[in-house]
Amino acid sequence: MIKQYAIIFTVTYLGEMISKSINFPIPGPVIGMLIFFILLERKLIDVDFVEKGANTILLNLAIFFIPPGVGLISALDLLSGNVLKIVITMILTTIITMGVTGVTVQYLINRRRK
Repeated sequence: MIKQYAIIFTVTYLGEMISKSINFPIPGPVIGMLIFFILLERKLIDVDFVEKGANTILLNLAIFFIPPGVGLISALDLLSGNVLKIVITMILTTIITMGVTGVTVQYLINRRRK
């Protein structure tokens, strides 16, 4: 399982390095996920090899939200003046994320059927 974690976190770290080195406005973990997707799609990494490690990370995903949650609590006075803007941003980004995810999944399902 350590090899699986090593692959997943190495790809994530690679995305972070790319994001910082070219000053790209997309977060490093997102670039890492894109790289990971390409590696899986091109079958450079076997899904079965990393599946168990990825599922373990997904089952314990809540742990990764603790540091940002603590950061938000420490900045409550800064956030309190912008609650409406934050709520509107959260609603819009949730709608956009759901739409993009739906279109992407539908595209992949249609592509698999062909």
